[in-house]
Amino acid sequence: MTARWSFSYRVIEDLPPLAWLARVGDASVEIDCGTSVRREPQGFFEGTWTGPAGLAALPESTTPFGSGMVAQGDDLLIVPPGHTLAGVFALRADGRMLVSNSLLGLLAAADLAPRPDVDYVTEFFRLADGIDNTPIELPTTGAPVELHFYENLLVHGPSGLEKVAKPREAPFASYADYVGRLEAALAQAFANAPAYRPVVALSSGYDSTAVAVLAARHGCGTALTFTRSRPPLTTTDNDDSGEATANRLGLQVERFDWRAYLQRDDLPEAEFVATGFTGEDVVLVAMEPSLRRTMLLTGGVGSAVWRRGREERSDLMRGDLSGCSLTEFRLRTDFIDLTLPIFGMSEIASLQRIAQSVEMTPWSVGGYYDKPIARRIAEEGGIPRGTFANDKRAVSALLHQVGAAAFAPASRVSIREFAAAEGSRIDLSPRRRLSRFDRALIRVADRLRADRLAAPLKERMREIVRHDRATGSILFRWGVAHAIGRYAALRPSRVATTTGPRP
Repeated sequence: MTARWSFSYRVIEDLPPLAWLARVGDASVEIDCGTSVRREPQGFFEGTWTGPAGLAALPESTTPFGSGMVAQGDDLLIVPPGHTLAGVFALRADGRMLVSNSLLGLLAAADLAPRPDVDYVTEFFRLADGIDNTPIELPTTGAPVELHFYENLLVHGPSGLEKVAKPREAPFASYADYVGRLEAALAQAFANAPAYRPVVALSSGYDSTAVAVLAARHGCGTALTFTRSRPPLTTTDNDDSGEATANRLGLQVERFDWRAYLQRDDLPEAEFVATGFTGEDVVLVAMEPSLRRTMLLTGGVGSAVWRRGREERSDLMRGDLSGCSLTEFRLRTDFIDLTLPIFGMSEIASLQRIAQSVEMTPWSVGGYYDKPIARRIAEEGGIPRGTFANDKRAVSALLHQVGAAAFAPASRVSIREFAAAEGSRIDLSPRRRLSRFDRALIRVADRLRADRLAAPLKERMREIVRHDRATGSILFRWGVAHAIGRYAALRPSRVATTTGPRP
């Protein structure tokens, strides 16, 4: 029997190694891609996934850490990442369909650009409100681009897409059940991308410490750590190094300064804000040489999964956009974003029952910063209590709150010149953050289920975790203008000629 769908590949060395763009026909898919995209007769993929080996298993994976397309008999399925940190982009117009894991790549291939009259900040923020918001329609100078995230997509020829529910993990029955399945998922993710060396981003907090314990148990040998955090809210000590934990786990340590991007003159923020999100992940450029061809394990979204008292939702709703700005940097640098806590994130209700059970009482310390599941993983993994998670710290560039001072000097100049060329002026003033009292009031209101009491503060929090609408839309267009050149080979007037073997 002959499969309906056929794939043809053009490997372009000038593209970011993990980027791909697919042109969908009636029974064929033509793919332009970077050198590290995995290519097979029945489909392609960049990244790794939980579940059995082989691309045929991708549509059944609950947690793909990457994206691609797979043919199953007569069906063609698009598989986005299994989280709300990234997605895939589709353009359907004039009887054709283009799909890509890069918004920039899709814009270049369709010869489109963002529009100055659109509030892109509000549109992109819908991703943080959960999977019920997929797809998000993004207006352009031509046909709109659709941002699809989490759920798989069934392709009906060159113009039709049907959302197909991605398989979910079953509810977790106990701590042992959860950790056992989490470790099995990690082992599968490692096995499904053997060419990528695992490294773990390690701080002094709960989430990365728990992830590091599991990663070391499965063969990860390197920890990357920022020695200092941003000024924390609850202490004057900004030592955020995970070195002591790494030493206990036998991990080699590489140390970095999160502020290194501020010394660069190559507009480091551009590729991060070009994603449409906050750009706060720009701090990772300090680690760039150590990230190439790696699988980066992080504890990102840990608070949305492991914090005791977390609202019991199954729609992957998050409170902010941290971790969403990595796509273009990741595709170019050639690493897999393995944000481990997203595994089973649709089953927060069962995780909350476990966290609040009598069994977990010895690992519950009370207060808002209480994550008994993560603490138990860490402590039973040999990390003594008192050596981690004593205060809440964070390392990210708050471009959306701090304003001009959070941008490299060359970027500030370039951004203002870009705005002036459009006939506008950009406001990079600092924005008022919520105080400790404000945050405490929100937590009290949540416990009392007094929604009206904290409603204005919650709305203020939703505003402050993203850019001001006018500012953010200018930054997005500025980022696109400066980063889209890496996809020049996809422009309609260009004919790419380089090909390469399957990696």
